[in-house]
Amino acid sequence: MLKAEYQIHDNGKIDIWGGEIKIEGIFPYVNGMPIAVRSMETRENSIRYDAAEGSIVLSFRQEEEGIVLSTMVQGFDGAHDVEPVGNAMLAGARHVYVQGFGMEGPSGYHPIDGEGRHSHGIIALCGDSSAMAVFSADHRRFGTVFSAEEKDFLFSRKKVFSAGVNLESTARGQVSLPDLYFQAGTDAAHCLSLAARQIAKAMNARNCMPPAYYWCSWYYYYENFSQDILEKLLPEFKKEQAKFQYIQIDAGYTPHIGDWLQSNHRYPEGLEKAAETILAAGYKAGIWIAPFLVGDLSELYLTHPDWIVRDKENQPYVVFRSYTEPKIWANRDSNYYVLDTTHPEAFAYLKYVFQTLKGYGFTLYKTDFMLWGMVDSSKAQRYDPSQTSFEIMRNVLAMIREVIGEDSFLLGSIAPFMPFIGYADAMRIAGDNGAQWSDKYGPVNLLQELPYDNYFNNVFWQNDPDSVILRDFESNLTVAETRSLALLQALSGGVVTTSDPVGQLSEERKKWLQFLKPHGKAYAEVPYLVKMQEELMLLHRLEHWNLLFLINPTEHPVKTYCKMDELFGGKDWYLYRYSWDDDGEEAISEKRNDFFDTLMPHDSVLLFVTKEPMAEKPLNLWSR
Repeated sequence: MLKAEYQIHDNGKIDIWGGEIKIEGIFPYVNGMPIAVRSMETRENSIRYDAAEGSIVLSFRQEEEGIVLSTMVQGFDGAHDVEPVGNAMLAGARHVYVQGFGMEGPSGYHPIDGEGRHSHGIIALCGDSSAMAVFSADHRRFGTVFSAEEKDFLFSRKKVFSAGVNLESTARGQVSLPDLYFQAGTDAAHCLSLAARQIAKAMNARNCMPPAYYWCSWYYYYENFSQDILEKLLPEFKKEQAKFQYIQIDAGYTPHIGDWLQSNHRYPEGLEKAAETILAAGYKAGIWIAPFLVGDLSELYLTHPDWIVRDKENQPYVVFRSYTEPKIWANRDSNYYVLDTTHPEAFAYLKYVFQTLKGYGFTLYKTDFMLWGMVDSSKAQRYDPSQTSFEIMRNVLAMIREVIGEDSFLLGSIAPFMPFIGYADAMRIAGDNGAQWSDKYGPVNLLQELPYDNYFNNVFWQNDPDSVILRDFESNLTVAETRSLALLQALSGGVVTTSDPVGQLSEERKKWLQFLKPHGKAYAEVPYLVKMQEELMLLHRLEHWNLLFLINPTEHPVKTYCKMDELFGGKDWYLYRYSWDDDGEEAISEKRNDFFDTLMPHDSVLLFVTKEPMAEKPLNLWSR
């Protein structure tokens, strides 16, 4: 087992290494520059740097999992960034795994080159035979940012590594920064998995809710969904025995964003009536809300302009503009502002909104556009200037969870990942999916993010890869594309949701919907991810069968070859290639230890891998 080690040198520099990965010449930086040290005091496990502006103490301890670096900052009042590891030399790493700040990433493995690769909360440095994860387990107050890149020096080009904490210019006096963990291992995927579990434990991640399987109004009806449509759909759902847990109303119910308890012409009897309708049909009720967003024509803004975050020129901080057609959400608002929840009255208003929605009977809350509440406190004016955006976000999330209760389902969307841990039951990881294979409102971002965010699925929360589109009408997806994306989303092991009008689906595609229904927590493996091969592979080891899924996300044919002994161990496997189009009950399994095929663009294959031949075609991915 590889272990990270460290050494403090007499010149004030520090080295950390594990396997072939070595970070050399570690020294603290403030606001992007090395501190100007007047004196140093070196001890066995710590070093103190004194400068004119203040002092920084770096302390080390060895734990079973690796090295922990603690940082104490005294002075440097108003500093925006403190990097305990600033511009250190990096050796032995060829690639780096970077984690995006939130939904849409970008996350993934990259070569370490001249492009600065910035990572949030966690990073993995990858060599030929070893890797090192560097991360913070505490994300309650500050954000941690890592980078690995090549830089030009006087006579050479070298790789450098930095690890820092964003104080947002709020800290004064003595401040303890979040601990940094350095954990070495033989491969990056294992290091990331161990780190995710440590983060989840430190942040009290929620994994108490059953896998979410629900219907959302957005991806077919969009902002046009209404009480009338709801009342027509629910009997169809009951007739088709659609076993959704929740029916979730998405955006389009308010006259203006921010006026959450006012309803427009689509809901003439209000949201309470909508919730009653859903509950009477035997489903749980879900609602979309963007807690931090405030439209410029909303009653909220016009009545309480002092509840809005302002920029340094004392103007409302604009996070989004909607000046041209089509207007977003069909609202007349042109500018969207940020609710200042450090203002006691604004916070109380938001709490009242959630109390009221809970009183209506809603128990699923899709909290959207949460990233827009993460305005860096050094760039904004708030009622309380001492709080960082991380603290503000977590104060709001704590309030929401308290109000909606432990039995309600909280979904984050367009949200920062790390501050949500401990409050969210699920998290959107990729951009909006749509009924076409394209860059905008298509699966391009989904295909990028899903495999690289897999290591924290069902660890931080249930990952939500966005709505499954199964309909064969009002869609530009081919049959192969529809099948590939639906299987990818379901086999990721997270949330499964759709917006299709179930009653209008063909009989065949109604069976697809039942085939994808989750049963218990599922943990997908993503082999060969660091190799960055063209096809994407997911596999599951289940009690009664194994699942192997391959998808070709490219625009050209891809030859794929898999050896069952490498993936599942042992020999004498039976392979059953699942066909969605065959309604026969018999399943024909072939005894073989390898699989090869040429996948056409956007196509996929699903194999059931068993020790005994399958007797009949499975009706569901997860259960007999």
